[in-house]
Amino acid sequence: MDGWNSLVRYYKNNFSDGFRQDAIDLFLGNYSVDEVEPASPLHVKKDWKFLALPIIMVVAFSMCIICLLMAGDTWTETLAYVLFWGSASFGTFAIILYNGKDFVDAPKLVQKEKMD
Repeated sequence: MDGWNSLVRYYKNNFSDGFRQDAIDLFLGNYSVDEVEPASPLHVKKDWKFLALPIIMVVAFSMCIICLLMAGDTWTETLAYVLFWGSASFGTFAIILYNGKDFVDAPKLVQKEKMD
């Protein structure tokens, strides 16, 4: 159970808690709103890869498992499917790892001086 709690905490801290830290920064006064700045720093346009790549990885991994569980007529056919879907899931996982910092939900209101 501790491992599950650790995984949930890791996911929340890295992928879904950035807006909470922004709210705390605003509430505590760590970030001051600039009235002359027309654009909101909270609105960041996300690229297509933030939704598409995780979905592709999950689908490819699921298909790899399904191909293992539901074997084809010959072992070469099964091996070909498993290799294809396995390489597709590994490839998307590698792309996600390479662009890892882009997938993290970092707080947007933190001043650069505080992060360094």
